[in-house]
Amino acid sequence: MEMDDLLNDAEQRLRTGKAKEAAILLKSKAGGADADPRVLSLYGVALAQSDISIYGFYRGLRLCGEALKKGGEDPRLLVNLGKVNLYHGLREKAVQYMDRALKLAPDDPAVREAREELGFRQRPRIPFMKREHRLNLILGYLTVSVKRLFSRLARLD
Repeated sequence: MEMDDLLNDAEQRLRTGKAKEAAILLKSKAGGADADPRVLSLYGVALAQSDISIYGFYRGLRLCGEALKKGGEDPRLLVNLGKVNLYHGLREKAVQYMDRALKLAPDDPAVREAREELGFRQRPRIPFMKREHRLNLILGYLTVSVKRLFSRLARLD
């Protein structure tokens, strides 16, 4: 099986929720010192997605980190590292990696799609105060609540 075919097949399995199958598919090619960084990174994502324990997270994080060291600042490797962090609730770290990838490849559709899945934060309601200030938090919650209320009312019509 060609390397690109292997990667496409594994990515397709990850998209459809078959992370264990993707991990099994990539395992043989991910072993060894001469492993392709793309395979290592995707294998790390598959492990992190299929094993939600802390062990799976660290294995995925370690493999994606190794791939990034081997492959340099490749946007796809950064996206995979962001995904591993996101699977385990580290949204801030995931956003940092996705933004780095987006700066490197703003025209890459896969990178843009991955970043858009995370969403973008709105500016604080009172911009000169910190985002974590109690007033900004209260106004943010109120804004979201009002938007949800109006969207529910619009659906009833």
